[in-house]
Amino acid sequence: MSGLAIREDPSGRLGRIGLTGPDPVVAGMAGTWTARFRAGPEGLPPGSAVAFVRRWPSDWDVPQCHSADRPGFTALEFERPCRHRWRTRRSVEWHPFDHVFEIDLLDALAPATGFAARFNLRAQTFIEEASPLSVRVRAGDGEWTEIGQLSVEVVGAPAHRGILIAPTDIVADEPFELALRVEDAWGNPAALASRPAIEGAAVENLPDMPGVLRWTARVAMPGTVRLTAAGGPAAAISNPIRVHAVAPARRLYWGDIHAQCLIGCGARTIDAFFRHARDYARIDFASHQANCFLVSSPEWRETEEVTTRHHAPGRFVSLLGLEWSADTAKGGDRNLYFPGDAAPITRCSHEYVDDKSDLASDLPQAEDLHANYRGTKTLIALHVGGRTTDLRRHDPSLERLIEVHSTHATSEWFLFEALERGYRMGVTAGSDGVDGRPGASHPGHQAVRNVRGGLVAVPLPALTREALWEALAARNCYATTGERIRLELSADGKPMGAEYDARIPPLLSVAVEGTASLESVEIFRGTTPIHSVALRPTEASLSDRVRIAWRGASAPGNFSRARMRWDGTATLSAGRFSDVEGYAFDTPDEGLLSATAGRIEWRSMTGGDWDGIVARIDAPDDAILSVHTPQISTAVPVGTLAAGPTRVADDEPLREIEIRRLPVDPGPTDWQGMFRDPSGRPGWNAYWVRVRQWDGAYAW
Repeated sequence: MSGLAIREDPSGRLGRIGLTGPDPVVAGMAGTWTARFRAGPEGLPPGSAVAFVRRWPSDWDVPQCHSADRPGFTALEFERPCRHRWRTRRSVEWHPFDHVFEIDLLDALAPATGFAARFNLRAQTFIEEASPLSVRVRAGDGEWTEIGQLSVEVVGAPAHRGILIAPTDIVADEPFELALRVEDAWGNPAALASRPAIEGAAVENLPDMPGVLRWTARVAMPGTVRLTAAGGPAAAISNPIRVHAVAPARRLYWGDIHAQCLIGCGARTIDAFFRHARDYARIDFASHQANCFLVSSPEWRETEEVTTRHHAPGRFVSLLGLEWSADTAKGGDRNLYFPGDAAPITRCSHEYVDDKSDLASDLPQAEDLHANYRGTKTLIALHVGGRTTDLRRHDPSLERLIEVHSTHATSEWFLFEALERGYRMGVTAGSDGVDGRPGASHPGHQAVRNVRGGLVAVPLPALTREALWEALAARNCYATTGERIRLELSADGKPMGAEYDARIPPLLSVAVEGTASLESVEIFRGTTPIHSVALRPTEASLSDRVRIAWRGASAPGNFSRARMRWDGTATLSAGRFSDVEGYAFDTPDEGLLSATAGRIEWRSMTGGDWDGIVARIDAPDDAILSVHTPQISTAVPVGTLAAGPTRVADDEPLREIEIRRLPVDPGPTDWQGMFRDPSGRPGWNAYWVRVRQWDGAYAW
């Protein structure tokens, strides 16, 4: 069906719509809204329909009219008797207004009569200044027409946790800005009643920002430090901060170069998008990446203008970009990055763009894209998105980056496939978010995403667009699942991303400063693990706490393909559980459902990431710990866990459960070491590192 924009007619000829109810509404909270529709002066004939439509990112409850005790119950009250039926559907032809609640009128509506739809809904889980609800009418078998857009403001919920953020590199006794990002349970800005005390640095208060407390801070002595915000719901330990005696040649900066807003299929304005990245997520650089087939020429000009306006060298770098979004059969999604303030827009198609005057500029196939940009100063990144990149179609002169983690999934398979093909890629992570929250994107009710977004780290001599561009093009970057883990890797003194000739296998130097205790550091040559440092406990240092963790993805690909359901239970044949808590869950919709002395029940969905539970176990050695999930079930005598973890894995699809006793002391947060590949082979070799923390976080 046609992707043309729907016709608009707010004149009232077909009808008028109004909305009453809470405004603003707290994210994730329930409320009742009444939409009143009144037909126009000609009424509506039998066979007409009225539709209420939300945009793609929406995770409002889905309306339904058949069960008053289920989420989303909606009562339809007609002024005069009118036979009708209702349905919900996804409307690809109306994208990005995808989520449709449609009321089909089997009888006519008389002029100036109508109905009320009383929606009992939980609001979406992400903030939005004006969450839109499009109301559309079809008279008889005519065309659909939008008669209005209703909206409510969605604001943050009470404070749930704090994230203390500092620059990764500072100079001793020089001032820097320290920020406490306060999140609600869904990752939105939240407020605190009072400021927590800061430990580890001399601080002076700065004015607050929405959801952010700020200080000017100083640390006197060189070394690596982690500051603390003490007390209250936002208590937190900062990212590792390396304090230099003199200014370093390069400092580490953090960004999200893959997300989108209302320009595209997402939420919030592009101005709010960049403000969220800079002021709330506290990242140093960002790029807006709208699906090209949704972007009109005026919207592209707005993208250029707002991207330029938010660019402030030394404080925040905005990188102009666009997502070329062809189907996988035509090459699949690719992120385009441009070095300046403006660039011509070239789309894969005009599928959802009204103005066809520049149709001749379309680049429908990956080969067309490569030919158009080859030899230009354009940078392309490959990713697992709505339409996963076909890695068979690759131009190494342009395509220098590959995304290993986003809100879709942790997609190591994608990196491994690129390595198997001999590609030479820098590794990135981002949000690929559609919630307008770059740098701090959460999956909410997991309606269109699975996990929290990631970050890309880049060492730069200065925070400028030119320096960022040069580093990304040189593949001098690495990825994390969102934590600001410091990871340094060099080979014979050469930095990440470098290519060089060596007469003997390289000497690899690795240094890690984690945001939590480190579980393992692994070194790979291509797809082959060649060295592993297991920073794990000896039997004597084990506690009585046991972690049951699982991970997997149903298939390679986007959120809908990757998601894997792990709802399950753990039971003991003898003894008891106590002090049960969740491990690495991404959203309040996951986690513990119940916990008794003999049985634990949970709800979980993974996308290549780890989830799990941790419990104290008081049981004899011969007691059987049984774990049941839809993916894997296993049973293990409790006593055997003293000898090491139990792992049960399966493939097609790849998934695993790991059961281990946890250490009394989880061990170091920092590690460094050197390694020379004893089995190095002639030819081109890609060396890289994977870091896993005890909290489930990764860096690549």
